[in-house]
Amino acid sequence: MSFRRSSVSSRGFTLIELLVVIAIIAVLIALLLPAVQQAREAARRSQCRNNLKQLGLAFHNYHETARRFPFGYYALPASAAAVAPGGLNAATWGLMLLPYVDQGPLFKQYNSASPALNPPQAPHNAATLAANVGVISTPLAVFQCPSSPTRPSTYNVSVPANAFAVTINGTTFPFPAMSWISANSDYGAASGVLGIFANQAYANFPGGASSNREGVLGGFSNTSTADLRDGTANTFLLGERTGGAEIYNAGGLPANLSPMSAAQQALTKATNGGGWGDVLNAEHWVGGSLSSGVTGTMAQGSCAINCTNARGRGFFCFHAGGAHFVMADGAVRFVSQNVTQFTFAGLVTRKKGENIGEF
Repeated sequence: MSFRRSSVSSRGFTLIELLVVIAIIAVLIALLLPAVQQAREAARRSQCRNNLKQLGLAFHNYHETARRFPFGYYALPASAAAVAPGGLNAATWGLMLLPYVDQGPLFKQYNSASPALNPPQAPHNAATLAANVGVISTPLAVFQCPSSPTRPSTYNVSVPANAFAVTINGTTFPFPAMSWISANSDYGAASGVLGIFANQAYANFPGGASSNREGVLGGFSNTSTADLRDGTANTFLLGERTGGAEIYNAGGLPANLSPMSAAQQALTKATNGGGWGDVLNAEHWVGGSLSSGVTGTMAQGSCAINCTNARGRGFFCFHAGGAHFVMADGAVRFVSQNVTQFTFAGLVTRKKGENIGEF
């Protein structure tokens, strides 16, 4: 009897089959990747909205206690001591909300009798000023939108003497040279509307842009819900304005600030008011920008959402189609970047009497 050895041949993938499999996997990845990215952005956008809801609730809890909203900011130079005793000092709305966003211990570290300046300036105690700087340079998640790009969590501000001034009872008082460190905030105050944007928005409105262009939060503001004649549901408190010391243009591109000098560009970025403890955050009267954003000329224009985050030009975020805003009734609304100028201006102002309808 004879036995044959049976042989089983094993066949591997051919090169063509392997390429087909790789192509199929690549197609599946290409189909799934946008869906994954959209899901991630939806989660980031939801967290951003929740941050603003928390801030809206904080504003109302503050109002419940003080019977008014916090000031947008106050800032006094020592030269104004004759009309505003106390010497050089400054603070902003973000600082005043700390106890209402579960940051009571951090708030208690701040001495409100002194500003947050670095390096210290006489006659204030150096240790006190350093402690205050430590407070406003603390990064806090509630002020940060997850959709914003990764960047340093703090930035340095250095302002030369006489760069800013405050007018009290008709007298202007310049500030000395100052510097401080601030932690980022992707949310900024809506102080009012002005310039080209206001003129275009109110071109067909009785009285035009001549008066009542202020919002709820601005310099030395002292506003309660009773002062909002346009209605709390139709008036902004805050909006998304990507913080830090970078100025962005449409599409999320860093702004080219030519023909500014290098020194002027650095000053413009540092004074963009991109921090929750930065007094310049609430010095944000919207003059609009070109649809492409800003250059070194800082030209005003008709765009107020997602064209630039430059202070005094508009609101800006990295969500597609618009930006979130906290209304004075505490609600959070997503406003389209295609909203009309008149509607946007009407949402910023608190007592101009616009009939803006649905938005």
